[in-house]
Order: sequence, then structure tokens, then C-alpha cells
Amino acid sequence: MKTMNKIKMSNMIPGQITQIVMSLMILFGSSQFISAQKTGGVNFKSGQHYINPVVLEGGQSVGDPTVIKYENKYWLYCSGGGGYVWSSDDLSHWKRLAMTLPAGQRIVAPCVFRYKGFFYMTGNDTGFSRSITPYGPWEYIGDFKDEKGEKKLLFDPMVFVNDDGRVYMYYSGRATNGIYGVELNPKELTRFVSAPKHFFSFNNTHIWERYGDMNEYSDASWIEAPWMTKHNGTYILQYSAAGTDWRTYAVGVYTSKSPLGPFTYYPGSPILRNREGLISGTGHHCIIAGPDGSLWAFYTVLYLNWNGMKGLERGIGMDPVGFDAKGNIFIKGASNTPQWNPGVKATPWKDNSLGLLPLAIDKLYTVSSEAPGKNAPYAFDNSTRTGWQPATGDAAPWLRLDLGHTATLPAEQQFTVQSCRLLFPPKRQTANSTTQPNRYKIEVSVDGNNYITVVDKTDNAIVNNVEFDEFAPVKCRYVRLSVSVTPGQALPEVREFSVFGLPISATTK
Repeated sequence: MKTMNKIKMSNMIPGQITQIVMSLMILFGSSQFISAQKTGGVNFKSGQHYINPVVLEGGQSVGDPTVIKYENKYWLYCSGGGGYVWSSDDLSHWKRLAMTLPAGQRIVAPCVFRYKGFFYMTGNDTGFSRSITPYGPWEYIGDFKDEKGEKKLLFDPMVFVNDDGRVYMYYSGRATNGIYGVELNPKELTRFVSAPKHFFSFNNTHIWERYGDMNEYSDASWIEAPWMTKHNGTYILQYSAAGTDWRTYAVGVYTSKSPLGPFTYYPGSPILRNREGLISGTGHHCIIAGPDGSLWAFYTVLYLNWNGMKGLERGIGMDPVGFDAKGNIFIKGASNTPQWNPGVKATPWKDNSLGLLPLAIDKLYTVSSEAPGKNAPYAFDNSTRTGWQPATGDAAPWLRLDLGHTATLPAEQQFTVQSCRLLFPPKRQTANSTTQPNRYKIEVSVDGNNYITVVDKTDNAIVNNVEFDEFAPVKCRYVRLSVSVTPGQALPEVREFSVFGLPISATTK
């Protein structure tokens, strides 16, 4: 694989070498640039950052995340994982690992936790599987049974082990029925200790809980995805509404002094919500402690939904969790620009952004070709529901953005850029899949004629639908994306191409 993040010196014309020298001058000589790379006293270092949607190695259309920590590693499970789990040392860089599930098992909305030396996994309409490792092999140990011994099929189950060792399960009653909870038998976790308690139902006076991309359905909702967090003696029961297929998907809160209630609605709800842009439809989350003990939320991000749930495409977002002066929980998100990794900033819930600007939205462009209905501007319109695709027969597609054109200022604007994000349509992939990876190259230029390569993934071997590439900050006005066409494969499509950097003032050029 070709090394990314390095500027190639071979076969360059003098103008390109001059461009590199100018870039290094910016890196080491511009006080404006240097100050922009420090946030809260933390110096810039490539690889210390992440962006939403989170890059999961081999990840495609996934959602409903649960993250656990075991022996200094983090393990991420999600719907659409296709029999895989992801592991990470830092909550930012995720490697994929195959799981061995029980025969015939397909886990949707997975809940995973560790209890008395075993890992337990459950999900929608299934009981518990058990393993001695986070990745299996998993052994099915039985269905859930209520206090009468009758089988129970649960939706979005979540298990909370209290600090006194007692174990509780929370789940959705589906649709408008709301959230339930019950204590589990610690000697036989598939059995309920007593009858479940019903905590709350859909409340249509909570406008954000209503169905629809504009919350326009007054009497319909889907209350789901409970998650329990205990903070300073308060049990914080979080939940999601109005459904994962809406941009309005969000996270709300009820609180109690007891794990089984009674619960009181928190009027500051929702604590996570974003209806516009790339990172929208933010719900069905979990919360995990980062390397330094700070809390982080992992949540579902909606890409698009067509023809009902049949066309649902999703990803995973991540942002820090904090508490205000009164102890109320909040999630510092949803973020859409490069952020510091967990463990880098001392107080990430206050401000975790690098301060970089998204520079590509609605810019002037030139393009090699466009398929009907897949025009180039759809690749930089800040929407996951549209995309650019080259026309049939285009063997070397490219898209060039002019970041600095202006008709009203005396001089054209230039920038320092240092990272790019690419979103591709998810590709359905299994353990035996030979799906073609997305391969591409990114180049930059000051004058539109002489280009230097800042990212080269033309030999990419990993099938990712999200890519985040960082490189040495470089001065430019133009950014060119070239995508590779593989004979016999469908033409590539770019859902979104984002470029991140800062403007260069005329006084500091």
C-alpha cells in the first residue's frame, strides 16, 4: 500500500517543489497557523484527532453502538456489524475482528457487558449468549423469562450492573409504549426477579419525541434505546426518540434516586440532537469512560432512509459527555469537524474542536464528467443523501474545487488545509466478501496548474465507507480529488467530500 500523508518529491517540476517550500514556511513561520494548531495548550500532532462519522475499519452501514472496556482495550459492537466486533486502544482508531456467534444468531441492537468473569451479549428478541472473551466464541445460554417463567422477547435491551452488584435490565416497549425496567437474578441472569416496571410512555407534549423529519406526526413515535448512567447518586435513564429513520432522532433523559424509579423527565431534553448536515439523526447511544476517565457518547448517525427501513444507511458518531453545575448530563455534540481524541484534552466537554473550518461546501468546481442526476455539487453540499458519480466511460474521474474564488474582493482567498473526509455509499460486505475498496488520490495547488499529492490511497485494500485523511498543513486554493475506476465494477460514487483548514490573511502570506 502506498504511504499516505507524505508529499511525493519524485518527478516534480520546479513549481511543485516551490509549493512544498511555501507549505513548510507556513508550517514553521506563520504565527497564525501555529496558534490555530493549539487548543487548550495541546500541540498539534497528526493522529491525535477523529471526525464524525467515526472511521471503522471495514465498517459499512452500522448503528446502535455499544462500547465496553476490557484490559485497556475498547470493544465496539453494533447493528449491521455482520459478525464483526471492533477493537481500539484509544476510542479513535478501530480495527475489525471476526466474532464467532451461535449458529443462526444475528445480533441487532447489541448489548454487551462483563459480569463475574464472563461477557454477556443480547439484542432484539433474543436471550443471552456468553463468552470468556469479547469476541467469542459465544454460547447461547437461554431466553429471558419473566417472574412467572414465561418467555420474554425484548426490544433494545440494556443491562446495568450497579455498584452494589445488583443487575438491572432496561428495554423498550416498542412504538409509543415507552421504557421498562426489571432486576435480573444474579445467579441466573436470564430470569426476572419480579414483574417489570413501566417508567414512562411517549409524551406528545415533548415535541422532539414525535415522528417525522420535522416532528410533524403528533401522535406517533418510537421510544427506544435506553441507557443507564449513575452520577453522584442519581440514576440517569437516557432514551431515544422518535425513531432511527428520522433526522430528528435524538436522546432524552429521565432521572431518579433509585434504579427502578420513579423517574422524572429532565426538561433540558433532548441532550443530543442535530437535524441538519452530515451528522444528523443522532440517537441510540451508549456512554463509556475514556483513557483518562472522561465520559464519551457513541451514537447512531443517519445517512439516509428511502423506501422505509429497506434503504436505511447509518454510521457511528462520538462526542464527549459532561455535567453542568446542577449535575445535569449533556453531550457536547454533534460535532462535524475534526476533534481531539479522548484523553488528549483535560476537559473535552467544554471545547474539543481543533477550530478548523469546513471549506468545501458549495464552492466553484470543475469535473471530468457527471452521471445523470449525480452532479458534482452533490459531493460537497453537506448532505449524505446526495452524491457525485462520473459518467459511464470515464476511466479517470476527477473533481476539482476552487476554495478561494470571490467576485467581490480584490484578491483571491488562500488557505492552509490539513485534512479531508470522504463518505462513500455503504457496501454490503461479509467475511467472504471481495467487494472493491474505495481508491482515490487528493492533490492541492495554489495556482490550479501545479499540484502536489497530499493523500494517495490508490492502492487502498480496506473497504471503508468513511475515510479521514490528515497530512502536513499545506497552502492552497485548489483541491483535486481523483477516484479510481476498477474494470468490471460499478462506477464509484462520492457521497460527500469535506476539506478542513483555515484562511490565510493577506497580512500573513
